[in-house]
Amino acid sequence: MSDALRRNDPNRGKSAVKSFASPVRILPLRFVSYIIVCCTVLTSCTNSSSDSHQYNDVRIVSESSHPILPGASSVQRFGSDRPTRPANERINGPVLAYDLPAGWVEVPLTRMRRLNVLIGGDASTECYLSILPGGGSLRANIDRWCKQMQQEPISEEALLALPRIELLGAAAIRFEIDGTFSGGVSGKPVADARMIVHVLPIGDTTVFLKATGPRALIESESDTFTAFAASIRLDGPQSQSQTPPSYLRWQVPTDWQVDSPRPMREVTFVAGQDTRCWITLLGGDGGGALANTNRWLAELGQDPISPAQLAQLPTMKILDGDAIVIESTGTYSSMGSPPQDGWALIGLIRILPDRTVFIKLVGPAEEVEAARDSMSELVSSLEVTT
Repeated sequence: MSDALRRNDPNRGKSAVKSFASPVRILPLRFVSYIIVCCTVLTSCTNSSSDSHQYNDVRIVSESSHPILPGASSVQRFGSDRPTRPANERINGPVLAYDLPAGWVEVPLTRMRRLNVLIGGDASTECYLSILPGGGSLRANIDRWCKQMQQEPISEEALLALPRIELLGAAAIRFEIDGTFSGGVSGKPVADARMIVHVLPIGDTTVFLKATGPRALIESESDTFTAFAASIRLDGPQSQSQTPPSYLRWQVPTDWQVDSPRPMREVTFVAGQDTRCWITLLGGDGGGALANTNRWLAELGQDPISPAQLAQLPTMKILDGDAIVIESTGTYSSMGSPPQDGWALIGLIRILPDRTVFIKLVGPAEEVEAARDSMSELVSSLEVTT
């Protein structure tokens, strides 16, 4: 066992941050990159348009708009340095598709928008889908949206009571608010506005479907928007029942069990009555070690750390390199889940040249402590296949 995980570690037991490292399983990196892999597992999306909603046709997001590119970094996927795929190369993976409602108009994609339309063709509206590594906490995002609508943050009770809605075949969180829309980052200010956002956390990635515009128009298009969201899916030759090929092997710890497949995870283990451990792969740096570390700490109600503090965290040798280990305790809540007092987390981040591996053990503090040796056993067994 690595010194970073030994039970007699003098730093263990503090509600700070520590480190832990391990090998990695590598998936082919694709466009909506990891959401596509995960959605081949979770997707049972159907064209859910009813008789009361008329659709022009089925839209397939073109390869040239946002190609599925193996090995693309976060900057390449979301920024101006986006690589292009040779015109004669076919894409064998699934593609993002949706049913465009009558009167709605497609507009060009942007760096962050994988789907981009005007509701009812009105230039004062916007409706887009974005996919972000991490994506921030639900509280942080909703506070930001409240600010964009010039409203006060909602209460914790209201946050926990937010309804669920279908998106990509899974239950997303729906947030709706009226106010004066500031325009956000790139939108147009609207005096009497309504905002509707669907938030779908998938592993260590978050999918956002956001609509804003004049309140009266958004109200009149509310049912159409809901049906539109339900129609968004991944179409392509890859069957829903197929398991994406894996390039990582591991030995299941003797006292753990493999859980059912989960979106965006290579594997999930049952490590205790309420404790789970899972492995996630993301392209590039996966959003960065500091951002992910602070997001995990925020899930436990802990303060963020600085780059200097990150550099002081312990490491483990994994895949011929160092992985960071983060360890903390507190009240755990992730993307709006009910707060769990007295929970703990051990997290591992290993950044490879073209992708990043995340290993996360979360549950009641006593169960996490009891699973420490088994986690070390799992980490020691990991290897990349050839």
